[in-house]
Amino acid sequence: MGCCACSDDVSSKIEPSTPKSDEEDGDQIFAKDRSCTDVIALIVLIVLVGAFGFFLSIAVKKGDVYRLVNGYDDCANVCGRITSKETNPEFSCKGADMTKFPYLQVTVGANGVKTRKCVADCSSLPDHVMLLNRCVPKTVADTGGSIVKSLGLHNFFHNVYRTLQEATTDLSIVWRELIYLLLIALAISLFILICFRYIVQYVIYIVLIGVVVICIGGTVYLWMAWHLEKKAVTSGSINSEDGSVQSYLIYAIIMSIVTVITILVVLVMRRRIALVLQLFREAGKAVYSMPALLLQPIYTYLVVGLTVLAWIYCMLWIESSGDLYKNRKNHLHYKKDAYILTARWYNIFLFFVMCEFYLGCQHVVVAGAVARWFFTRKKSHLSLAVTRSFGALIRYHLGTVAFGSMIIGFVRLIRALLSFIQNRLKSYNNDLVRGILWCCQCCLWCFECALKFLTRNAYIETAIYGCSFCRGGKKAFQALSNNILRVAAINSVGDFVLFLGKVLVVALTVVAGVFLIQKKDGIQHPWVPITLAGIFALLVSHCFISIYEMVIDSIFICFCEDCAKNDGINRPYFMSRGLMEFVENSKKALRQLEDRQQTPTT
Repeated sequence: MGCCACSDDVSSKIEPSTPKSDEEDGDQIFAKDRSCTDVIALIVLIVLVGAFGFFLSIAVKKGDVYRLVNGYDDCANVCGRITSKETNPEFSCKGADMTKFPYLQVTVGANGVKTRKCVADCSSLPDHVMLLNRCVPKTVADTGGSIVKSLGLHNFFHNVYRTLQEATTDLSIVWRELIYLLLIALAISLFILICFRYIVQYVIYIVLIGVVVICIGGTVYLWMAWHLEKKAVTSGSINSEDGSVQSYLIYAIIMSIVTVITILVVLVMRRRIALVLQLFREAGKAVYSMPALLLQPIYTYLVVGLTVLAWIYCMLWIESSGDLYKNRKNHLHYKKDAYILTARWYNIFLFFVMCEFYLGCQHVVVAGAVARWFFTRKKSHLSLAVTRSFGALIRYHLGTVAFGSMIIGFVRLIRALLSFIQNRLKSYNNDLVRGILWCCQCCLWCFECALKFLTRNAYIETAIYGCSFCRGGKKAFQALSNNILRVAAINSVGDFVLFLGKVLVVALTVVAGVFLIQKKDGIQHPWVPITLAGIFALLVSHCFISIYEMVIDSIFICFCEDCAKNDGINRPYFMSRGLMEFVENSKKALRQLEDRQQTPTT
């Protein structure tokens, strides 16, 4: 992979190399004969899911969701429910029928002891009000109300409540328009993808010129403001203590440094930006050839949404479970044992792993389809690339995805544990410990972002060669490190252009919503459905444009692998003519390509 290193010449093109052995055929870059990878990781993931089923069964056996929803009294009888009896005579008071007493009343005695009791209606209690199936003392409500009044927020909350009621009515009126706006966002997203293929060069140049102009303009403005402020202080028209000479000077210096760095970066990467343009064009061709790629995020986010619901459901069972015991006040409570505490963190860890697993499956499917498209010389003969890539994932590479998802899930679990420790230490005034934990969180977040980036590129290598996760990660690291400036250009300029695409979809959808919704009669708060339409547009655009981003990354890795395995002369390239311009022997390779194309006709 050293052949993909950035050269030092002016053109900054990639120099191809000759494979180490003659047995390496360029036609065999994309592995067709594959074997199962990282089977042990897949087995470990299956064992983890099975073990969680064991812990969840314990939580279900010892838990009851209604303990959290309805609450329970001092005898552990769930309000509004029939509670089963206990065989232990120590808990003989448990087992009453509380179907006629659905609300929980919690009172605090003079000695500070809390008493829980199920009641039929909170209105029968003169000093209580109902809140979340609980009878809350009015003193608490009055205290909260007095705080709200003292802050001047009483009218604010009243207006918010009234606005929510009116907004619900507005949504029932304009639900058809919301569907139209969703379809408009879908059409605009598809149009943006088409624009990325044909006119992306104008967009990128406008973005770069705009960034440079804004930086220069901001720098000039700050220096002029500093000069005028200093002149006013010197003339005595402004008191030196009231002036902002020093602040303007600091801002101007910082902005000048940012401007110089921005201009230098643009100048250094100006030749790499041309590669970004060509990658956008190639990605457009790939999506046009395989439109089924655009359906992948729909399946993925649907499964992720179901996983979120399953996680919440399991969390309710775990948090409501526990062993019954009697405290010193002869009140019955539920205490969590080691199994339940383990299940709590186990649920969080498995949630992280499964979400990353589904996203990893999407990455492998997209990368496999793009790699098959890239390394097929006759694109017209390509058929069912996405389906075949999905079949290869299910048959061979689920273990690789499981490996990557468990690594990222473990890092995210450590971050969650640190957040838990930080919350526990809030009551202690120890700035040193909080600073250390904050630094650890920041380092782990950076490490997680880098790990996700490397993992995604490892999936691309796996999709190309059918290799394991570790070998794919090694190949990806070599390709990325040897092309660090090109990667920087793709991840800065390319990602910013994709971000602008999302902004454009949302902006146009909101404008369309203004024209559609404001014409409806009886709408009191048109901004509510318009905002909702903007959120829908953001989700739709993210689904499509995130796939586009993955396609670009896959084509870039395929481009590097093509240069590593072929030289364009003895071993013809798979890449298109546009990408050949970024290889050093492109002219000779293009002549060879033209000769081969003319040979059958002569």
